[in-house]
Amino acid sequence: MGKPSNAVFISYRRDVGGILAMALYQHLADHGLDAFYDIESIRAGQFDTIILNQIAARPYFLLILTPGTLERCEEPTDWVRREIEQALATQRVIVPAYTPNFDFGDIERFLPDDLGGEVKRFNAQELPQKWFKFAVGQLVEEFLVPTDIEAVTPPAEEQTMVDRVHEAARAAPVVTEVQLSAQEYFERAYLRPDDDLEGQIADYSEAIRLNPEYAVAFNNRGNARFDKGDRKGAIADYDEALRLNPQEAQAFYNRGNVRYVKGDRKGAIADYDEALRLDPQYAAAFYNRGNARLDKGDRKGAIADYDEALRLDPQDASAFNNRANARFAEGDLEGAIADYDEALRLDPQKARAYYDRGHARADNGDLEGAIADLEQGARLAPEDKGFPRMLKKLRKAKGN
Repeated sequence: MGKPSNAVFISYRRDVGGILAMALYQHLADHGLDAFYDIESIRAGQFDTIILNQIAARPYFLLILTPGTLERCEEPTDWVRREIEQALATQRVIVPAYTPNFDFGDIERFLPDDLGGEVKRFNAQELPQKWFKFAVGQLVEEFLVPTDIEAVTPPAEEQTMVDRVHEAARAAPVVTEVQLSAQEYFERAYLRPDDDLEGQIADYSEAIRLNPEYAVAFNNRGNARFDKGDRKGAIADYDEALRLNPQEAQAFYNRGNVRYVKGDRKGAIADYDEALRLDPQYAAAFYNRGNARLDKGDRKGAIADYDEALRLDPQDASAFNNRANARFAEGDLEGAIADYDEALRLDPQKARAYYDRGHARADNGDLEGAIADLEQGARLAPEDKGFPRMLKKLRKAKGN
């Protein structure tokens, strides 16, 4: 058995806990701990394996919990979820470190029962931003004590990449107390109700005032401004987020959405291209680029994008429905009807899909099936005048 170790892997959600992760890494280094902090903004290919091997190589797994950390853990491919699964599979000691705004109900809401139950077994340490330095000291003294837990030595050929990550983390600017205060405002904005856009914008603005380099705060304020109808302000915020962090796929995606709504399909596609270059697993970016391509008449390109969106998220009823529309426009009636079938299986209340499938069935010679679809759609959306007009035509064609 080797020498006792208190080496630690820091797991975090980049867009809501990046500042805390950096600060924690720096304070742990000050205490002499060997900490691995994944500062890389792109995970692809072999790097995935390297990260998982670093979890197995360290006895402690420090899970930073802030509002929003666990929300995407319902997805089996989510990276934070994969890190937690690896920590449990390799029997690492999990140390949840949470900010005062974190709601422990998120563990039950967003983690599968087996993962959530295991995470809750471990004692947690609060990380208040005001007393951050003292909280980290307590964390080291009480939780991260040297242990004989066996570590798995990673392959030697991965060391060059690991050294590069360490160098990047050591070179990062020291996180200040003011930046930690900005994190508090960020979390407060994040927790505000969806309809409190003014409050969100005010809190994100304060976070930005305290930390003008806060790229994610610019991105999120852009979202709030977009929802408020301020498209110009939203694009300005996304531009600034991307100036500060040109590797932020989400900001490209969000700016693409604004451009799409403004009618700039070419600009939207360019932004979705960048989002997908940075994150090839971005299902929503494939879906939205498919919509933009379909609007521009590129049906084959749209179908290819919907294919990818559905490969990544097979439960997306809207992607099935829109791929059906593209196939219908291409003259592939059978393929379109099959996609409408799947869209309605996933979302039986999708009135528009009944209308579209009815249209496809009519063109395919199935007037009875078309009428049944239009009748069902009319029941779901009685205010939509398109259903009775289409039904009238179909019944006339059928001789009723």
